Amino acid sequence: MRRSAAPHPIAGGNMAKIPALAVIVISSALILGAGCITETGDTAQSYNIVWAGTPPADQKAIEAELSHQIAPYPGAVYGNVTVSASEKDGVRLHISAASPTCRYPDLYDFAYMNHELIRTGYLLEAIPEATRQDAIGIAMQNPEIAGALPGGAGAGVPTVRRILPETAEEFYVPKTCISVTWADASVSALVDMDTGSVVETWGVGG
Repeated sequence: MRRSAAPHPIAGGNMAKIPALAVIVISSALILGAGCITETGDTAQSYNIVWAGTPPADQKAIEAELSHQIAPYPGAVYGNVTVSASEKDGVRLHISAASPTCRYPDLYDFAYMNHELIRTGYLLEAIPEATRQDAIGIAMQNPEIAGALPGGAGAGVPTVRRILPETAEEFYVPKTCISVTWADASVSALVDMDTGSVVETWGVGG
């Protein structure tokens, strides 16, 4: 598959409409969304929750919900999960979940209203280094991506992020994928790690 400039937002379910390149290629903003992380199922995760500042009154209920709504990439584990809360139009939560084996954290935004925790955004970069390198290698083997990168392997260090099933479904199928983005070249690939293939590209020309 190929799209020279993604005409659709990268979205899933009730996600807000955001241009795909603005999200995958050059945006540092969170991908907006709603609902649970579908890959976690009902399995609670084990990690240490640290509240930055004073926790809200429903601290225990929120922590219980979080244990079912955030999860690391397979092969990684969360160590500390830092939660920042602000009370405006309900409780807004910003989550930074770090893994000791990953160079970057996973970031989540949630709204907590009427005793319900709703995810409003995510940016997930806590990916094991071996998986990161494999994803980059798969992306660079794609002829369209390789042709769009100035200098080939010298095109710079790409951003590698996990894309959740409800987002990937808009472009492929509902499964966890990885996006590999070269911001300077404004090109991006969506990689299915199970098949070892690029299933969508952006910014690779006509």
